[in-house]
Amino acid sequence: MLRLSLLALAVCSLSVAAQAQTETPPMPADTTEAAVSDSTETSIQHDPEKARALYGEGLGLYRADSLDQALLKYEEALLYDEAYAPAGLGRAQVLTRMNRLEDARSAFEETVAMAEGFEAANASQLRSAARSGLQQVNDAIAARAAAAEQNAAASAMADNVTRATEILGGNELSPEQATEGLALLEQIVADGYDANQPAFYFAKALITLDRGAEAVPYAQTALEASEGEADRSGVYIQLGLAHKQAGNNAEARAAFEAISEGQSWHGWAVHYLGELDAEG
Repeated sequence: MLRLSLLALAVCSLSVAAQAQTETPPMPADTTEAAVSDSTETSIQHDPEKARALYGEGLGLYRADSLDQALLKYEEALLYDEAYAPAGLGRAQVLTRMNRLEDARSAFEETVAMAEGFEAANASQLRSAARSGLQQVNDAIAARAAAAEQNAAASAMADNVTRATEILGGNELSPEQATEGLALLEQIVADGYDANQPAFYFAKALITLDRGAEAVPYAQTALEASEGEADRSGVYIQLGLAHKQAGNNAEARAAFEAISEGQSWHGWAVHYLGELDAEG
């Protein structure tokens, strides 16, 4: 009986030990979710000396053209002392050199505000540098916007020139095509394009619209611009047609007769001369 009791006691002890090994012990109070969250939160204490040391490191990196690293040091310095104006100025200067002008403007504005309450031997110089930097960045942003606007205008003008020459480049134009092409030419001239450059197309559009008298000076300009070309027959045709519409038959005849046999528009010159002869 005693042996059975001892055996039962041993079995019971083993069962309890096994259960104790498989159960998860309760989490200590300081490892709860809230405690873990609190322990992972880090806060940087206000430390002016640390800020000045970081600023010095940033300045050295800035002078060595390590702009990315310098920016990090200046920003870290401001974490330790958000009112340390030299670090603010350094950050703004780095952003300017990185051509991040919008960010630089914000940084200079913050530095100007910091500098108002900054007390140091060089405070006046720092305030002046911050204001000057802000003005320079504002000027650079304005200049960039103006350049972008000019580039957009130049691109639009080039597109209109291309469209006009494509529309007016065919041998036969409809009045609708001539009207559209002429409107484009007038627009580019209003935008500052030299009207002498597309003079040939001006003449061609105006002739198509029976506005020969207006076309004559353009055709004459186009003829002068073609000086030295081997075959100027196309320009002489436009000049002759412009004079013909304007009632200047003698000048029209002279233009058509200037086209030699073998040139590309000689057949048309003969045709228009025949019309002049028929008109008497």
